[in-house]
Amino acid sequence: MKRSLLAIALCSACIAHPSFAQDNAMQDKKLVHHVGVQANELIRQVFNFNNNPSPTLNNPYLLIYSLNFAKSGWGIRTGVGYNKRTINDDNATGSLETNFDELRARLGFEKAFRLSDKWSTGAGLDFTYNNDNVKAKSVVNGFDSSTVITKSLKTSYGGGPMVWLRYNISEKVLVGTEASVYYATGFDKRTTEITRSEFVSPGPGPNPKPMREITTTVSTTDNKLSNVGINLPVAFYLIVRF
Repeated sequence: MKRSLLAIALCSACIAHPSFAQDNAMQDKKLVHHVGVQANELIRQVFNFNNNPSPTLNNPYLLIYSLNFAKSGWGIRTGVGYNKRTINDDNATGSLETNFDELRARLGFEKAFRLSDKWSTGAGLDFTYNNDNVKAKSVVNGFDSSTVITKSLKTSYGGGPMVWLRYNISEKVLVGTEASVYYATGFDKRTTEITRSEFVSPGPGPNPKPMREITTTVSTTDNKLSNVGINLPVAFYLIVRF
C-alpha cells in the first residue's frame, strides 16, 4: 500500500508540473544550486514489486552538489560518500571482528546543457580521492591460542571525464543519473601482527610443569596500486534545485 501511494504521488507530481520553464523565478537567478541524494533503495522499494535482484551499484557518492551559472551552464561539482560498518563472527573456537572505514570524495567542473523543458544533460571532469581503512582481528581459543590483527590502508588519487542526464519532475525537483570513467593511483599498505600463546615442555628435571610461551611477529607490505573504474549509469539521484 505504501509503495502504491508513493508511486501515485510521483506520477501526480509529473502531471502537475508539465514544464519547469513556466516559472520565471528560476530563470532570473544568476547561480543555480543542485543538491542530490542517491535514491536507488527508494526506487527499488517502490517499483521492484517482484523483488528481483537490483543491478550492482558501483557509484559510491551518496551526496552530490553542483553550482552553475544560469546562462552559460558552467559550474563546479562535488560528491562524497562515507561508509563505516563492523562485522562480528563469533563461534565456539574463536571470533572474527572486521571494521570498515571507507571514504570517497570528488571535486570537478562541468558544463550543463538544456535539451528541452523536461530534460537536461552535462559533461565535465572530476578529480577524486579514495581512502579505505580496514582492521580485522581474529582470535582462536584453545589449549594453544592465537590472535591475528590485520590492518589495511588504501589511499588513491585520480580523476577522469563524466556525463549526467536529468529529468525535471517539477521546477525544483529532479531525478538524474550519471556515468564516469576514473583513473586512480596510490598505495596499499598492510600490517599483520600475529601473537601466539602456547604451552611448551620445560625440559628435564624434577616435577616439570608445562610453561606458556608468548611470541609476537609483525610483517608489513607496501604496494603501489592503479586502476581504471567505470561507473555505469545505474545510480539514480533525487535532486533539489534552488
